[in-house]
Amino acid sequence: MNTPILFLIFNRPNETREVLNVLKLIKPNFLYVACDGPRENIATDADNVNKTREILKDINWDCELKTLFREVNLGCKKAVSEGIDWFFKNVEKGIILEDDCIPSCSFFNYCSDLLNIYRDDTRIMHISGLNFLSGPVRLTASDESYHFSKYAAVWGWATWRRAWRLYDVDIISWPKVRDENLHFNFSFNNSEIESWKDKFDKVYKKQIDTWDYQWSYCIFMNNGLCITPNTNLISNIGFNENATHTFTSDIRSHLPLGSVNFPLSHPSNIVPDYNSDWREFVSHIRTPAYKKVIKSFLTALGLFRLFVYFYNKILNYKR
Repeated sequence: MNTPILFLIFNRPNETREVLNVLKLIKPNFLYVACDGPRENIATDADNVNKTREILKDINWDCELKTLFREVNLGCKKAVSEGIDWFFKNVEKGIILEDDCIPSCSFFNYCSDLLNIYRDDTRIMHISGLNFLSGPVRLTASDESYHFSKYAAVWGWATWRRAWRLYDVDIISWPKVRDENLHFNFSFNNSEIESWKDKFDKVYKKQIDTWDYQWSYCIFMNNGLCITPNTNLISNIGFNENATHTFTSDIRSHLPLGSVNFPLSHPSNIVPDYNSDWREFVSHIRTPAYKKVIKSFLTALGLFRLFVYFYNKILNYKR
């Protein structure tokens, strides 16, 4: 395995060991490991971070290992995005894995082949290993190994320096894009428009500590395409109390792993698969109806309380 791999770790030694056990099977020649520093307000962090870093001593194959270990905690947004920056300062293309994403062994050759095939095709910006949809009904032929999508799944993925250099962790262009309604162009309907608007507003205002919405934004704004395997190649085992964002197990966790056959069977046309993207939107991106009802109820309740407050103020004033 000559394709460089970036392994993002933090404070979960058990999950990290499981991913490393898969890496032992494919024995990458070039392994980059980035690890954030412990959080001061979490008593167990320092010990868990050290235990996680110690697991790298289990690397028992001949490889070029480079590490980026932070002494202080940067948080998810900076630690991950700067880790990927560091990776692509050293390599032209590569695979990115997080400490809770278990890959199928065929995931690595799948990524390596596609990184080479689309190396100079600037339309392609992202190669996903994840497919949330089991048995997707697509418009493309059933024997194809993958399809093109507008959505970038980041639980096991690959890209090139040429694509990552377009990334802006602070999405400084967002206010202009929002005010001119340019985000309408990459959305199916009003529901998706509002969904992305909410996410990108929170990122721009620094209300959430994340890096991945910015990568989706980068791909949208550059009219980029993502590759999605027609068989799921990544299983996320990190839905637990130790996670940063995914605390509760749901339909996205512990997905069964499949494999792809080689040589890969390529789509005839380089266009997004509208049918699969629509199902992805409906299943995993669109805000569920019950959440909209709850939000509407809370909004109405808030307005009612505001009305009561001012009503009482007026009564007291008259008295």
